[in-house]
Amino acid sequence: MAICIGKLALYTAGGGVSPFDTMPVGLDVGSDRKDLLEDPLYLGARNSRLRGEAYFEFLDKFVDAIQSRWPHAIIQWEDFAKDAAFAVLERYRDRVPSFNDDIQGTGAVALAGLLSACQQKNECLRDQRVVIVGAGAGGVGVASAILEGMKREGLSDEQARQQLFVMDGRGLVTRDRIAEAEYKYRIAQPPKVSEKWQKSGPIANLMEVVENAQPTVLIGLSGVAGLFSQPIIECMNQSCEQPIVFPLSNPTSSCEAIPQDLMDWTNGKAIIATGSPFPDVTIDGQSFPVGQGNNAFIFPGLGFAAILARCQRISDAMVLESAYALAEFTTDHYADQGLIYPPVSILQEVSIQVAARVLRKALEDGSSPRSDLQGKDLVEYVRTRFWKPEYLPYRYVQNLP
Repeated sequence: MAICIGKLALYTAGGGVSPFDTMPVGLDVGSDRKDLLEDPLYLGARNSRLRGEAYFEFLDKFVDAIQSRWPHAIIQWEDFAKDAAFAVLERYRDRVPSFNDDIQGTGAVALAGLLSACQQKNECLRDQRVVIVGAGAGGVGVASAILEGMKREGLSDEQARQQLFVMDGRGLVTRDRIAEAEYKYRIAQPPKVSEKWQKSGPIANLMEVVENAQPTVLIGLSGVAGLFSQPIIECMNQSCEQPIVFPLSNPTSSCEAIPQDLMDWTNGKAIIATGSPFPDVTIDGQSFPVGQGNNAFIFPGLGFAAILARCQRISDAMVLESAYALAEFTTDHYADQGLIYPPVSILQEVSIQVAARVLRKALEDGSSPRSDLQGKDLVEYVRTRFWKPEYLPYRYVQNLP
């Protein structure tokens, strides 16, 4: 097999985006695994993994080639190592219209679910205390999106940061121990935050963060199955009557908690969303749906809006708008059913609504050079340009002898 350190999709302008207008690309930058390099069946590049300047020289050539061949292409970066993911996004976001689904798509879909959950509780996002377990591309992306959502509701950057507690494999992320991970700085807590906490070591673990921060929201992007244990959830429930718990790691085998357990441990009070599909849970004969926080609610509409807008860049405001579009669509159509995400079965309609809102934001913030769309019904504009598969008719013909 080939080593693939990154994955991206290319969208080309003109009409709807059919499968023939997209191209998945795997970037092979080599491997440091001797067993692979010496395997005669190994199909990847037989060289050590590119790093540093050599790595970006390789990506520069790739981006140059894309822009030369398809000057209106949109690039969706995905599946890069966490350090590389942020560096790649920052390097190219002003050079070619692009976004990173692991960072921005995950952040937007998590924020949308949290907004829907707050609506169910008749509470504001700005009043939540959030613990996020996992500080890779997804975890930092989610923290950044929530921070922007809190700022949108009137908090300062510093006020919002005080309500976000992000954890990596060692424990609570604080500014004194992230020298080699600059992308974590904005979502890190100052060291003094836990000075007066009762801790078993220098870095607060998950239980200690839950005991002291008293979160109302717990989000998992750790990939550690069962991390949200009964003692953790019951401790959270002591200070929050209706906790919001999103074990978003997938596949199912990596999920931080099983929805049925979460409902049992909170006497049916928890508001839950997962990254993988789960059946409804039942408490005292009452059925509760489990929302699936799938990035597919975000990236098709975001990418298509960028195409229709002929964007020169994909702004942070466009990504944030996709989260609010999804949250408001869910609240308008599914709040009475207790859902915080729409059913995946209506993904196409969700994508149309998200694309229309993102397109409007691109026109407003100058990301789009188009002036001919002002005053148009953008939902209808997007809908009429959506690609729909058409199948040729067929009829059964009995085999002849």
